[in-house]
Amino acid sequence: MWTKFLTLIGACIAFLGAATSAQGPAFVQAYLQRLGGHIDEAQRTLSELSGGSTAQLVGDVVARDRLVGAFAGRLAELEASRGAVEKAPALWRPFSLVLNGDREIIVATAGDYTPNMPLDAGSLVYALGGLFFGWAVWALLQWPARASFRHRRLRCKVV
Repeated sequence: MWTKFLTLIGACIAFLGAATSAQGPAFVQAYLQRLGGHIDEAQRTLSELSGGSTAQLVGDVVARDRLVGAFAGRLAELEASRGAVEKAPALWRPFSLVLNGDREIIVATAGDYTPNMPLDAGSLVYALGGLFFGWAVWALLQWPARASFRHRRLRCKVV
């Protein structure tokens, strides 16, 4: 009975590892969607400042040029972030996000993120890796107790 209980605990830990690991690609997708909205809004604002109706509201040409430059710079940063994440191989996208993602957008995405279970190939590979990691953690957690039990069993046989 005890062995079955330990097997059940190990299976639960492995499942948690798989479910958690699969969130990496899903989080990248949520980030890219949010980033796309930021890019669309920055493009719209830049267009309005450059020649749209908002351009006439900012009467000072120097101030308008500074605003256009600031929005153009921000747009370039956002597009560079998107390009770096999208061009990374599917299995490396979570790592590319950590290295190249916009921190404010990552934090905002994390605040609104709802875990899910994606079934694309990359997420399944991550889930499989998490499954093995969960089993390894469980085996490592049991190792000291099993070693102690074996040591006691050997001592009892010698006596």
